[in-house]
Amino acid sequence: MKKVLIAIICGAFALSITGCSYSEVVGNKKNNDTNTGVSNNQEDTKKQSKEETKGIDVSIGQNIQYDDNYNISFIESSFKQKVEPSNPDSYYHYFEPKDTSSNTFLVLKTVIKNLGTETLDGEKLPKAKLIYDGKYKYDAQLITEEDDGSDLDSYSWYMDIDPLKTKKIWYLVEVPKEVETNTQATLVMQYQINGKTYNVKIR
Repeated sequence: MKKVLIAIICGAFALSITGCSYSEVVGNKKNNDTNTGVSNNQEDTKKQSKEETKGIDVSIGQNIQYDDNYNISFIESSFKQKVEPSNPDSYYHYFEPKDTSSNTFLVLKTVIKNLGTETLDGEKLPKAKLIYDGKYKYDAQLITEEDDGSDLDSYSWYMDIDPLKTKKIWYLVEVPKEVETNTQATLVMQYQINGKTYNVKIR
């Protein structure tokens, strides 16, 4: 009788563990489905990697605040064959892809405000990578536009931000032109900030 009772208890305990594991997986799937956005196409969902679908979704026009350190606002994104300042001076810097015949730039424009009491080092600004079609990854380069829009700079010391001041920081990614023309594929700029993953949806 004792053996039967022990077997029943063990079986019930194993079933409860299995049930918990299954429930957790289902919950994760539901969360991931929510994070993928408006698409209900199962085939598209399968194509997306776990790396893209996990994390917190952010849209253009929204912002991320990292405690009392900084706030990053996402302004707009576009594809550019030549990246120039918005109000160029007679002499200014610009950026073109290394392979101008096959590649283009994806540009994500942001504004970052320093909420801290000390200068925010340009080297410590959040880095990002572009994820195309859920699996192709490209590192982003940071540049800054002058306040008056007259010039662009890529050196990190130009990106230092004084307390309570803002800077226009652009994220540039050189990609094959297919990334621009294949509008059916997903496109996400992914950030790792304070141990959290943020997915800025480009499309």
